[in-house]
Amino acid sequence: MELTDVLAQRWNLTADRLETLSGGMNSQTWLVTSDGVRYVAKSVPGADSPFEPGLELAARLARGGLITGAPIPSRDGRLVERWGNQQLAVLEYVDGIPLLATPEDQQAVGTTLARVHQISQTPSGDLEKWFELITDFDAYLDLEPWIRPAVEGALDGVRALGNLTWAGLHGDPATEAFLRQPDGEIALIDWGSYMTAPLLYDVASAVMYVGTAEHILPAYLAKRPDLTPELTTGLPAFWHFRQAVQASYFAWRITTNVQTGQTPDNNNQTGLANAHHWFISN
Repeated sequence: MELTDVLAQRWNLTADRLETLSGGMNSQTWLVTSDGVRYVAKSVPGADSPFEPGLELAARLARGGLITGAPIPSRDGRLVERWGNQQLAVLEYVDGIPLLATPEDQQAVGTTLARVHQISQTPSGDLEKWFELITDFDAYLDLEPWIRPAVEGALDGVRALGNLTWAGLHGDPATEAFLRQPDGEIALIDWGSYMTAPLLYDVASAVMYVGTAEHILPAYLAKRPDLTPELTTGLPAFWHFRQAVQASYFAWRITTNVQTGQTPDNNNQTGLANAHHWFISN
């Protein structure tokens, strides 16, 4: 079934215009124009289990006042519909200017993540179960001799922290997922990496992408001063852990020859090399 047919049958949307957007590492997206209104259609593999829970969190956050590219329920009230062997969702289109790594933009990242975690905070979960984020890639950790020791050290570092605060996370808060609106409001989109986990993982991910905690962490703690001891003590271990996730993920992609989402300047070998450089430098 063609995408235009699915949109018409499941969402009652007549696609006057359909434009393919640059996809993520594991997804395909299209800009859909229907009766002058723009939407985003997004498909992911049928086995992508975080997809629907991430959309549910985006909808919850939107109800809490954040701009998230929230899902549009289908005619039958579902956030996700099956499309062959794919999952398909229709999302609110969010325009805006992607944030960069300037001090001002880093502060906006920290403030926005703190707002997200205030709404999405949950009871603590099973840390060893969550470690499957890395341990599921165990078969690929011997691709290069440095990977397994780096991963094992990262797991031990997080274990040593003890009790941690958990929340529903964005999971991949790179600066380009944050969009500045004309009125200065910051939107946070792309919830396909959702997880319930220690909120330090989101903070460490944001820090990893810009390379410093100098502006992100103070902005976050200005909204959540109660978390100051936990975040200042735990961030080094979680930065280590986040780089270990990168290493194991790209080792898997290289070993299994996964090519989706690559560009000449952003490919599997580069991702693994960047993680290696971080470990030998830290």
